[in-house]
This record gives sequence, C-alpha cells and structure tokens, in this order.
Amino acid sequence: MKISRLASLALVSGTAWVLMEWLFFVTKPSFMSLYPWLEKLAVLSSTALIVAVSLLIISLPFAAVALLLHRLDVNGKVVSTVALLPVILLLTMTLVVILDNFMLTLFGWGIRDASGVAIYGYRLVTIALVVLAARVLDGFLVGRYSPGTLKNLAVAALVLVACSVPLLWITVAESTDEDFELTGSRQDLPNIVILSADGVSAKHMSLYGYERPTTPFMDRKRGEFLVSENHFSNASDTGGSVISLLSGKLPTTTRVVYPPDVLRGTDSYRHLPGILKNLGYYNADVSMRHYADPYDLNLRGGFHEANFRRLKETGGTLVAAIRKVPALNPASLLLDRISERVSERFGHIWKDKPMRNPMAEVNEPDRRWIYDDGRMAEIRRLLAEAPRPLFLHIHMMGTHGEKFRPSKRVYSTEEDYETLWHIGSYDDAIMDFDRNVEETYQLLEGSGLLDSTVLIISSDHGFQHRVLDRLPLLMRLPEKSKTGSMGGNTQRLDIAPTVLDFIGIRPPGWMEGRSLLDSDGSDLINRLIFANGSQADKSAEKDRWSVRNPQPPWYSLGRQYLIKCDQGFRLHLNTMEMSSMRIDGSTLACDETLSESEAREIMLEHLREKGYSWE
Repeated sequence: MKISRLASLALVSGTAWVLMEWLFFVTKPSFMSLYPWLEKLAVLSSTALIVAVSLLIISLPFAAVALLLHRLDVNGKVVSTVALLPVILLLTMTLVVILDNFMLTLFGWGIRDASGVAIYGYRLVTIALVVLAARVLDGFLVGRYSPGTLKNLAVAALVLVACSVPLLWITVAESTDEDFELTGSRQDLPNIVILSADGVSAKHMSLYGYERPTTPFMDRKRGEFLVSENHFSNASDTGGSVISLLSGKLPTTTRVVYPPDVLRGTDSYRHLPGILKNLGYYNADVSMRHYADPYDLNLRGGFHEANFRRLKETGGTLVAAIRKVPALNPASLLLDRISERVSERFGHIWKDKPMRNPMAEVNEPDRRWIYDDGRMAEIRRLLAEAPRPLFLHIHMMGTHGEKFRPSKRVYSTEEDYETLWHIGSYDDAIMDFDRNVEETYQLLEGSGLLDSTVLIISSDHGFQHRVLDRLPLLMRLPEKSKTGSMGGNTQRLDIAPTVLDFIGIRPPGWMEGRSLLDSDGSDLINRLIFANGSQADKSAEKDRWSVRNPQPPWYSLGRQYLIKCDQGFRLHLNTMEMSSMRIDGSTLACDETLSESEAREIMLEHLREKGYSWE
C-alpha cells in the first residue's frame, strides 16, 4: 500500500464530490446566482481545499490501522478497505446523490418519494455502490489501473485547490468585528420577542378600524402598546422582509429579495441577532424552513437554534468552525448545502426520516405547514426553558395565502377553503393570529416576564404580498415606558435600531432604519421609504412560484416601490412601467406631493446608489 496513492485518492475524491455539487448549484437558480464568476470559482476551489484536507486528516488513523494489519499479514482486500474507508464512504455518497439527481431530472421521482419496498431497493443500491466504490478505489491503490490516470487526476485536483489562495485573497470579505458599548447593567437587559404574522394588512384589523372584530385581544391591550398608524414593509416577499427586519438593511443593500437569494459577505455577519448574541442573549427563531429561516438565508453567528434544530448540530464540527470565518462564508454555505443534501438522503434511506421538499410543502393540498400549533408549542418551550436574556424571533404562517385554514370559522365556511384569497377565511386567520398574540402575552405574564420583555407585533408584508398596504406595528416596552400612537410613516428597517436604542446601544451606521423612541412621528411624515418586490412568477409545473433564471442587472429584483406620506409608487423594472396610488387608510397628507416622473427619478437614483446598473 502506497501512502502517496492513498493521499491522491483522498484528494481526488474530495475534490470530485465538491466539483459535482458545485456544478449542480452553479447551473441552476441557487445562492450562487448573484456571485460573479471569480467568486463562484473561489467557492469551488476553497471548498475543495477544505474537503480534501479534511478527508486526508480523517484518513490518517485508518491508514495507520491498515499499516498495522498489513504487518500482521491480514488479507490485502481487508487492508485496503480499512485504509480507504473514509474515501469509500464519500465516493458512495457522491454516487447516491448523482443517481438521485439523474432520477429526478429524467422521471421527477427520487429518494424523497421512496417508501416501503422502494426504501429497501435504495438500501440495496447503496450497498452495491459501496462495493463498486471499494473495488474501483482498491484498483487505483494497488496499481491495478493505470497509475498515470490517478497522477493526472491528483495534479488537476491540486491545481484546483491551489487556486483557493489567490481567489480568496481577491474576494475576501472585510472584517466584521465591532465593539458595542452597553450603557446599562447587563442584569437590566430585557428579553426581546418579535412576533410577526405572514401577510396581514392593517386595514383588516379591528385595531386599525376594520368593521369586523378580527383582533379583540389587541384591541383590549392597545393602551399598553406604542402603535404605529402607518407602518410599511421593505419587501413584498417573506425572505427579503425577514432579512430587512433582522439586519435593519434594505433588500437592495443585502440583495436578498426572493429565493434563492441569501446573505453574502459582511451582510451575513452584520445584523441585530449577532449584536444581541455578543451581549449574552440566547437567540432562537421559530418560522419556516427555506423561506424565513435564518440559517437557510445565510445569517451567520446570529441564532443558537432555529426551527427545531441547533446550529452546532447542523453540518458537523468542521462546518461549524468554518462558519465563523467571514472569508470562507461562501464555502461554508456550499458545505452546508451539500452536507444537507447527503444527510437528508441517507437519513431517508437508512433511518426512515422524511426528506423535505420545500416547494412541495408550500404547495401540498392540505397545507399542513400553515398550522401554527407546532410553532406555539416551541414558543412555550423556549419561554419556559431557554436561558435569559432571550431574543425570540417568531414568524407565524396561519395568515399565509392563497388559501386559508383558520382553526375557527366565523366569517367563512369549510367550502370557502378552495376559494383563493377568500376575505372571510383571511379575516378568520387574522383572528387566529390574535389568539396567538394573546397566548404569547399570557405566557410572558404568567411567567413574570412581561414587564422585563420588549414585545413587538408586526407582519412581513400585506395581503397578497402588497407593499403599499399599511401593516401592523405594536411595541410593548417594559413597564409600558412609551405608549400611544405614532402618526408618521415607519418601516420594518426601524425595528432593529429601535430595539438597540431601548437597551442602550447606539445603532451601527450600517443599519438603514432609525430608532422610533426619540420621535413623536411628526418628523417621519415626509420621509422616503423604499421597498422591493421580486420578479417571481408561477411556473407551468405544479403551480409554484419561482424566480426562473436570476440574471443581471436585476437578478430576482422585479419591482421598486417608493412611499412618501400617503403617496405610493411602483416601478416594474423589466418594463419600466410606472404606477401610483394613495395609501388606503393613511392618516397622513403630503405637504409637497411627488409627480410620477419625480418619483421615478428618485427610485432610479436609489438603484444606482445601491450598485445596480443597466443600459
């Protein structure tokens, strides 16, 4: 057994695995769609280097055992199998994923759809691939195949991983370390609970004057909250809105508008949860995988756990360590994705774990994901067991359209479920959300946490993903230190700096919102609020929404919005078609109105400042 050949096999196998997965992600809409080609190559080479070196290190003890067995005259097949075991397993995983991709592409059916006898079939296929990988690798190890072939492959792999150094030097992310000064005592830090609904417009809440009593609990407790009368989202889609909330930055800054967009570079590390975590907060997220989940959106160093999983338990020790290095952020994200793809398939084949299909989940007929019972159970657990101080970000899905499944029907019937965007069902779903708010409030009150907690109630966007609808924003501060109504225009970007301001931290300069605690609303009347929408449309297959092929100059960005006092403007970027409207229910009136041509120029200038360019 030649150690040089073993090392070459580890290098080639690790690099081949990364290359195959990289090709999968780079040739379809994915998190790499926004990356320039130089950065895509940097992701490939740096990830290949990490995997190859890790595989070499993992193989060392197996090689040592194999050498011992060789000296004891153990059968040569056994010796080579022991020496090659990590490489055999990696090659088998690669072949299983390639086979599954092939089946899904050709037949639309794969491991995720397998059950019963089919599971045992996949188990047999996996065992056969282990035997095949062992035979092929043994042939290279003992020289049964041309040594020149292995040598050439190893040289190619070395060239690829060697490119990681200059490429990372060019694309390296700047340092994100920042010092934050807390003016109060750490014992005074309040818990922070942000509870958002999906797609709730203020005009359908009795709290904001709606004729149906859809929010009876919030109506009764209004006097304890600071209520924004004219609050707006900065994004029409959940992912962009969630990242705007947590980062205090616009979608045009972070480039997170719609899947497959994710945070990149320093934006992955600059956010409210990261600041709170540095102050000793225990951070947890309860939302929806893939669409609102901070891990899936590449928010790094922010949450201890999200959606029933802990960060340290995903991807293993190696990936967890790499996540902490900003320069390796894209590589760690690719490792996250490919390790998840492998673990999901093997978990389904060998442990009978259901394999998630996010698109199918959102489009499944019974829409089980829409029920918030599991989310409320997780909230109860966290409020009872999580360390203090606690930062809890919650995104409820019961009000998500196109169909609504309220737990109690007052303004709708079961037959109305099939009617898309049925208003009665929507109002009933808002009543469900009001009950969730009530239970959360009572949990805080019953555990003695209410007056030491900042409780914020909001929504990610309006009904039917509208941006120019007013949204709810209610903030209950400890000891009800500020209550009443705020009449100016506020936006989701303002929530993060407001939280920081309350706990005694000057919001960092990269946050684009402003604290609402030092305002009576009058200075917010004429402010300009920018928002974005995606170019997602329904594909012919399975009636699903998607960005089919993100391309420059807009990628997933499809619409630009501008709000000033009670004026709203929308610009369709692909056609440059402009429209305007008055904000329904706005309590403001413009001192100086904007014409459509003036609003267009303001929006285009905003896009230029954010680095968008076009002919």
